Amino acid sequence: MKQSKAGRYHVFLIVIISLLFTGGELYGQVRRLSTLGATTKKVDNVIRIERMPPPNKTAVIRTPEYNVQVQNTMPKVARKPREWALFEVKYSTSAKWTDELTFNYHVMTKGVDDDGNEIFNYYTTTVRYIDIPKGDHMSCVAIPPSQVERYGSPVAVALEIVDQDGEICDSKTEKTIPLPDEWWKSPAVLDNEKLKRRVGMIDRSKTPFALINIDDYEVVQ
Repeated sequence: MKQSKAGRYHVFLIVIISLLFTGGELYGQVRRLSTLGATTKKVDNVIRIERMPPPNKTAVIRTPEYNVQVQNTMPKVARKPREWALFEVKYSTSAKWTDELTFNYHVMTKGVDDDGNEIFNYYTTTVRYIDIPKGDHMSCVAIPPSQVERYGSPVAVALEIVDQDGEICDSKTEKTIPLPDEWWKSPAVLDNEKLKRRVGMIDRSKTPFALINIDDYEVVQ
């Protein structure tokens, strides 16, 4: 009887040790696969801002002129081409396909008010692209001519690219005046009494530049 109990106890210990060993090995395999998956995700989804526009007079572009055969019912009102503040960004993606990317633009301009006092103006807008293939691409927003005339030329531009999970893939800024690195998040900048928040910055597809190099741009959702 004692030998039978001892035998069963011995078998029980062997089973427990075997399960512990197998479970540990399985856990290690799961961890390795999980780590491999995470590493692959990072490698396969590199999204990078390759070139930012200069926030100065070179970003101010005249309205493009198109030759069309149409009979005008009224004479032309504008006597000279007006100027847009155009912010064209080159970016790259390394995944075969990227489902969606959100571009958060921030722009500061400098001008003078009606009394001749220096003022700064802050614009922000969001553009969302879908079905982005691997390679180089362009993104662009613009400030219309009337606001450039009224509120001045750009002195700082910043961009954050955000993926579907809400993670910032890349961010960059270019500026011609002293500002913090992430000035668009700084209360000292945004809450300054000399800075006025403006609306009106728009995606390129809503401007006269929409048909220029159209294949460089992905679909806006």
